Amino acid sequence: MLRKFTDRVRRIWRRSDDGATAVEFALVAMVFFWVFFGIIEMGLLMIFNNGIEDGVERASRLIRTGRAESTSISAEDFRDKICNQVVLKTSCRTNLVVDVREFDDFADIDAPPPQWDSDNNLELADEFQIGGPRRVILVRAFYEWRFITPMIGALAGNTNHGTFLVSAATAFRNEPYGQ
Repeated sequence: MLRKFTDRVRRIWRRSDDGATAVEFALVAMVFFWVFFGIIEMGLLMIFNNGIEDGVERASRLIRTGRAESTSISAEDFRDKICNQVVLKTSCRTNLVVDVREFDDFADIDAPPPQWDSDNNLELADEFQIGGPRRVILVRAFYEWRFITPMIGALAGNTNHGTFLVSAATAFRNEPYGQ
């Protein structure tokens, strides 16, 4: 009787492969979706990064030509000008750190690197010195991108706590406006 039972079970298992595709998909699905959503998130990060770079270049033109000085633009207005070029504006205005510093010459440029406080928040003194005619200006913008996809931050992050620091900078000499 036992032999009949084992023979029958063997025949059932040999012939039946119902659900094999579902089981194989279940084994591969998590990795597939993790990679798929990771690629989408990295694409969004690159689009955001390009927007920040474009925003820094366009907003810096206001300083370079003297329009920022003549209109008395504030640091918040300058940040908004940068964020207007960003496609994904969800938290750009609140989390973007902008640093604008004035120097005598290009050789004098020395700006502190970004730091993080004990709660892993980006900490940088917000300087906004737009200078005058023919002054050398350094404009930097930083945004800490927090990953949504699990483990992507550990693989692609460039900070110690699994985030990606998006940064853009430009240095230029102001035009001789007003002269």
